[in-house]
Amino acid sequence: MFFSSGKPAEPSFTDIVRAPIARKTKADLWLRYYHDAQSDELFRLIKARWSKPEDFRLFGINVVKKIVNRRATCYAAPPVRTFKGMDQNTGEAIYQALNANVVLKQASRLTKLLKTTALQVGWSGNGPTLSVATPNILDVLFEEPEHPTRVIVTRLGYDLAGRFSTALTSYSDWTDTAYFRRDYSGRPVPVEGNPNGVNPYGVLPFVPLFDRAPDNPSLFFLPGGDDLIEAQSAINAALANLWRAIELQSHGQAWASGVPAGDAIRVGPDRAVTLPENGKFGFAAPNSPILDTLKALEFLIKQTAVANDLAANVFEISPAAESGAAKALEHKDLQEARRDDQELWRTYEARLFDIVKTVVNTHQPGTIPANATVSVDFAEISESLVERDRLECYQRRIDMGIWSPVDCLINDNPDVRDRTEALAELTRRREETASLGIGFTGPSFNPTDPANPGGDPALTAKNPIHTNGMLKP
Repeated sequence: MFFSSGKPAEPSFTDIVRAPIARKTKADLWLRYYHDAQSDELFRLIKARWSKPEDFRLFGINVVKKIVNRRATCYAAPPVRTFKGMDQNTGEAIYQALNANVVLKQASRLTKLLKTTALQVGWSGNGPTLSVATPNILDVLFEEPEHPTRVIVTRLGYDLAGRFSTALTSYSDWTDTAYFRRDYSGRPVPVEGNPNGVNPYGVLPFVPLFDRAPDNPSLFFLPGGDDLIEAQSAINAALANLWRAIELQSHGQAWASGVPAGDAIRVGPDRAVTLPENGKFGFAAPNSPILDTLKALEFLIKQTAVANDLAANVFEISPAAESGAAKALEHKDLQEARRDDQELWRTYEARLFDIVKTVVNTHQPGTIPANATVSVDFAEISESLVERDRLECYQRRIDMGIWSPVDCLINDNPDVRDRTEALAELTRRREETASLGIGFTGPSFNPTDPANPGGDPALTAKNPIHTNGMLKP
């Protein structure tokens, strides 16, 4: 929801939380698809087309979760955070208390699915907390999408039997200066220790997350992603129809002619079928287009994968072996999307740290210095090239004089962009391995060069699996 100065007055609380019911219902459906709760929606689709939907067996393949998880790669492995202006151990302890790696991995996946979510930083009696707010429970007022002015989080209520209860539903209503807990009707509920409804942090403790940079200043909740959900619905319906056809036509249908209508013929391998003159008996073979249906399903699944930057064989049980170059080309779109995501999430990590700093210092003053910052080094996804091919490519570039070992390190970790920093890190690693008796001791990386092997023969003899600080192929 959007408003700015000079425009109509801010809507009432009830209008804010109840007007976008379609958006919340849609987000709830998508979350159920992701979390393997698709049967109710599939039954609804079948019921709209068939008079006896209970005759269908409901099951599916969760394409949504597979594709979303494969596309959300920033937190495939925990990133390395370097805290500047504060003690590194203190920073790591705070993020461990937040369970940051787990929550941020979840947030990246849900943002990839829903296109817009938000991180909320809070405080429990023991320390800071971090959670993800999704569009089905989130309402936002803003002048710029990335800088909300009011955030309302719905806390859905459930009774002891696990049934949703409107009367037990409540809301957390935040602005820069105010915080109110509201009941299901929107009336403020007294909060112990905060009778005046003051926001103790002076800022909204939220970080908006977007799957792409917002390109419409009037939209907070980004559109998109419908194709994946629609494909999942079609796949589920096709699988239900396919299995129904298999159940109905998995056996031949007995038939007979030349016998009185209505007479039952008992058949079996231990029985002889007696027919009158000119009578006939047989089994009709099933003719369900099972193979054609399977091919159509395979086509749909593969096209859905390709449309979401994944390889067509991502759902193959036994994919064919491919060369490293072929794999690299196949994953080109995914790698490009990953680089875009990393730039976004670096920004979100910086904003998150600012909020964490404010919340923690409010409850434990002086814990995080005001000038402290964090830098994030995202873990790299394994190269598509096998290790042997990759090292051979590196060696050839070094031999041609177009690369130095510093370039190898930078290529292995694109988050390292400063050559001086890379050189220092490379020197540290060589000194470390040398102290273990396996380090690089010569100017060449080429162990096959008889004129300059670049290693200490004595060390190589002691530890033949290593040469020049590089693993032998």
